[in-house]
Formats: sequence, C-alpha cells, structure tokens
Amino acid sequence: MRLSIPKFPRRNREPRPVIYDTVPLRRRLMLLPALAFALTLVVELCNRGLSVSRLTAFVFGRPLYFLFNLLLILTTLSFSELFKRRRAVLTTVSMLWLVMGVVQFLVVKNRTQPFCSVDILMLKDAFSLITIYFSWPQIIAMFVCGFGIAAAIVLVFARMRRRQKRMLSVPLITCIGLVLLCMMLAAAGTSAGFFPRRFESLVDAYNDYGFATCFVLTFGQQGISRPDTYTRESVAEILEELVEEPEQTVLKYPTFDEDDNLTHPNIIYVQLESFFDVNTLIGGSFSEDPTPWFNRLCKRFPSGLLYVPTVGGGTANTEFEILSGLNLDFFGAGEYPYNTVLQSTACETVCTDLREQGYVSTALHNNSGTFYSRNIVYRNLGFDRFVPLEYMHDAKYNSVGWARDTLLTDEIVQALQSTEARDMIMCIAVESHGKYAETYEPAPGDVKVQSLPEGIPLAPFQNFCNAVRSTDRNFLMRLIVTLTQFDEPTIVVAYGDHLPALDLEADMLTTGSVYASRYVIWNNFGGRFEAPDLQAYRLSANLMKQLGFSGGVIAKLHQSYPADIEDEEYLSKLELLEYDMLYGDHEAFEGEYPYKPTDMTFGSAPVGITGANLEYRRLMVTGENFNEFSVILLNDQQAETMYIDPQHVATRVEDMAGFDRETQISVAQIARDGTGTELGRTEPYTLK
Repeated sequence: MRLSIPKFPRRNREPRPVIYDTVPLRRRLMLLPALAFALTLVVELCNRGLSVSRLTAFVFGRPLYFLFNLLLILTTLSFSELFKRRRAVLTTVSMLWLVMGVVQFLVVKNRTQPFCSVDILMLKDAFSLITIYFSWPQIIAMFVCGFGIAAAIVLVFARMRRRQKRMLSVPLITCIGLVLLCMMLAAAGTSAGFFPRRFESLVDAYNDYGFATCFVLTFGQQGISRPDTYTRESVAEILEELVEEPEQTVLKYPTFDEDDNLTHPNIIYVQLESFFDVNTLIGGSFSEDPTPWFNRLCKRFPSGLLYVPTVGGGTANTEFEILSGLNLDFFGAGEYPYNTVLQSTACETVCTDLREQGYVSTALHNNSGTFYSRNIVYRNLGFDRFVPLEYMHDAKYNSVGWARDTLLTDEIVQALQSTEARDMIMCIAVESHGKYAETYEPAPGDVKVQSLPEGIPLAPFQNFCNAVRSTDRNFLMRLIVTLTQFDEPTIVVAYGDHLPALDLEADMLTTGSVYASRYVIWNNFGGRFEAPDLQAYRLSANLMKQLGFSGGVIAKLHQSYPADIEDEEYLSKLELLEYDMLYGDHEAFEGEYPYKPTDMTFGSAPVGITGANLEYRRLMVTGENFNEFSVILLNDQQAETMYIDPQHVATRVEDMAGFDRETQISVAQIARDGTGTELGRTEPYTLK
C-alpha cells in the first residue's frame, strides 16, 4: 500500500521591500556642515590630549585654522553624495576620522611625535612594541574595537538605505568645487605665510594648524623635492668652494706609532635613549641627581647643546643625522629615511668617510636587529659589522622588556679588541626607553622626585629618573672607567637622542627647546677638543675636522662653515647636495656614484659549529658564541631549540627515519621581534 504524502501549496514569499534614502538634497547639504563641525571638534579634542581648554583656545584663538580643518573634513564627507549608499559611505568616512583622532591621541601620549601618513610604513615596528606600550587587556580591547569597526562598516553597507535615483551633476560639482577651494586656500596660504612651506616641528605644527590640516598637507610626503636651482653648474660651484683638507685642531695628541706618526684614535658614539639632564627642568627637584656621571663628564670635558630632529621618540632619525650629516628637515614631514630611501640606496656617512682613514665601523644595539630595518639599512650606511641583541650574551631585561645597558660595555670592548685596525663604533642604548609606568612606587635607594612643573605626570617621571640612573651608573660610568685604562687612544661622544615622552614643553626647560639635548666629548689620551652648540647633522663633520679628516662632499660642506652658521645660503647648498646624492643625477660625483652597500657581517665574534652528536633522538650541537636567539636548522628548516650555554644548543629529532648522514645542520640567529627573520647563520655542518 502506497502512502500518499499530501502536497501543501507553496507559499509565495514576496521580496523584502527596499527602503530608499529619500532625504532632500537641500537638507543633506545643511546636515553635512553640522556633522563636519562635530567631527572637527572631536578630532581636535583628541589632537590636544582631551584638553577642553586647549581646544577652546584653538577654536577661538585661531578661528581661521579651525575653519580650514572643518573645510577639509567637510570635503571628505561630501564625496558620500556620489554613491547610492550615501549614508553608508558617510558613516564610514566619519568613523575613519574618529579612528584617526583616537590614534593621534594614543600616538602623542606614548611618543610625543604626532601621527602622520608615513607611520603606515612603520606598522611592523609598531606591532613589535605593542606589548611594551599597552597591557594585554588594552591590546585585546584594541583588536576587538578594530574588528568591531570593520564589522560595523560591513553592516552599514548591508543594511543602510540606498537611493533609488541619484543626480550626479550637483554633488560632483560640489565635490570638485570643495577640492579646488581647499587647494587654492592651501596654495594661497602657503604663499602668504599662513601655512609654512616646510613643517620643521610636527609637534608645534599639529598644535598650531590642527590635525586635519597637517595630516592632509603632509600626506604621502617622502624624500627631498627637486630644488629649483639644481643643475650641473650649481653643483660644480658648490664643490669649488669646499674645504679639501681641514687643519687638525686637536691641541694635544700624544700617541705615536713606530714610525713617529700620530695614530688615529678609536671613535665611539654612545647614543643614550631618552637621556637628558633633569636639572634643566625649571621647578623640578630630586632627592639626588639621577645622572651624576654624565653631568660630571660635561663639566670636566668639552660639552655643548645638540639640537636633534625629534622629541619623545624617533631614535632612528637622530641616529641618521649623526651618521650621515644629512638634514632631516629637507625630507617629508615625519619621514624616517630608514623606512624609505635607505632601504635601497647607499649614501655618504661617517662610516664611509672614516673607511678612507683605515677604520672598521661597527654598530651595536641591545634591541632587535630588525627594528627600523637596521639589518638592511646599515649595509647602505657603510657599516662593516652589526651587533644587535641577537648576537649579545647574558642579556637582562627591565620590567618593561627592554634589555639593560650594562652588557654594552663588554660588547664595545670586544668590538675594539676583535680588530687590528682603528674602530668607529655607533652604540645605541635602549634601557631608558619608554613606556614609563603610570603607577611607580620608588624602591629603597631610588631617586625620588620632590617637585615637578604642573602638567608633568609624577609616577612616569619618577620611573624615567631611575631608568636613566641605571644607564648612567651601570653603563656609562663603567664604560669610561674601562676605557680610561684601555691601551688604544679612544674618543667617546655621548649624547641623548631625544627628550622622553613626558609632556615636556619648551618653557619648562632652561635650554628653551624640547629639541635640545646635550653631548660631551671624552678621550683617554689628553686631546683637547671643542664642543660648540650645533645641529645633530653637524656633529660628525665637526669632530672629523678637529682630527684633521675631511670626508665626502657633505662633510666638506659642513667643515667649510663655522659650526654656529645656519644661514639660508648654507642650508640651500646642503639641500641641493642631499638631493643630488639620494635622488638626483649624482653630479657631485661626475655621474659615478661611489657608495655601495657593504658586505656587512653580524656579531663581533662569529657564531660557528664545531661538532654535533645525535643520541636517543636528541641532537646536541657544539660550537661557539651561541645564545638564547640561536636556532638549529635541519636542511634549512627551523627546529625547536634549547639553549644550554654559549657552546651548546640542542633539539629533539622526532623523525629518525627522515634524519640521515646527509642532513645539513646549521645554527641561525633569529630576530627577537617574533617574525622569524633570520639575521645570519653558520656554515652548514654534516653529521659525521
């Protein structure tokens, strides 16, 4: 018997009605300025550290600049009128402005330097620091917010009303008109001095002109623009004026070689992270001087102010000016040449200049070798060797996660002793880098902050004082004491790379500038040097001039002018030569560019394998100079590695069948940044 299944009539489902956006154009054109006004207020509030008083001062004290910011945001909102899903596009653009405002607030809070478009190129470095500047709950919250914003954008495009018809003529004319108006006002304002032609201080610029203005006007700025006067003849005229061989000005230079000739001294640059003399803080008092050794050196040896290109962060840019002699002001606003032109272009530096005098150049940094792409860039800066944290031993870390500076003294001495030639060393310390603790209780024996100017946070500043105290006592003092008894003539140039990100302002400092650091020139052979106040990009050329070295065209230009000269003629010549070397036709070198990437090696002492033993599934590799970043490679595949001591690392071999006498064994130094980047490896070893 067949069962009959009753058939039910199929229900006709009517399509869901589409609700169209029917807001009249006139009303929309009234709502857009109101929305732009609200967004401008919120973004500027974030730009000014959530300070209502500073926002009020900007709106009423500089109303034309506020209105120009409003106009820029209004222009971006007006493009929503060109789309059928007008509301979705308008919501998305509004959310992006709010996100940029929040990002600006977080960036300024943690590094002082504002958020620029070029920061997008530094996302890799930013992610490597995220656990230092933020707690895990904050990190999770940020990622949740990020996914939430992305989901919200998808949702608004899926759900929000769309227009059935759209008239493109009026919105298109409006958008084009607003864009042209912004361009005309920006051009006219620049010509009239309403806006600067070059943003020399981004911190001041974002405060003076507003976030939207600075972000838009500096968007995509990279490199050096071609000077109007750039010709082969203009370059030739500059070269004719350069000093070829400066006279040696060191008054006492007692070291001679066996042929009775003066020997060159070792030159060590010590770049101290966020290091400055807190006694220059007006209204600040402390239980004791956090940096007594550095300050004592400044009193007993030549010392002066060093004007650096950054504040609160941007170590690589101070380092760049010291090494290259190039003025960062000519580059794009907020640009880091390490992440742009120097990725693929070699240039003149103090390394290349001193190579002509027989020097070996070494860079030392107790941080990851990939930070600011130094593992790539240092080749183009002319370094012969690079010793990052991944090639150092017995590293200890502070509560934030930065390696302590105490290990740098031994690394410097090892670098000096590992070569027969004279050495130029660039040592970059990191221990006193922020972030500084929001709640810091001084331990017994710590420096205690007794008073501070209004507006400077107490706990983070107290944390900073004890961080620089550790660097001063455990690194700088130990280094100078060690080199005092070193048997080679040696110069140490020590300086702070920038002021810390602690809400410092110019009127709080006796120097009168947040870009003023201090440097000192110490030596162990009785040489008498001069240390005038100067820009960071003139430091190396000035030192070489006192030693009687000339260098390349950039160094010779600096040496042709007194250290305190910064006039328009000198700066225009410097800009022209910088452009010619990095972006132009190399007219200064007659078309034959002399600078090439070096065959840079890693570490002062080589990492090597001397043997290997496989027993009970455990592979023990013996060698020299292993450390916690050493990873065993089996046929180029990274294996989980246990560091035992500088002579032994081991791994477990699970697949014995796949392991035979032809397996190639190497040991690689893997970057600390978590990307798995291989900095260098040993020669392959075959199990015997």
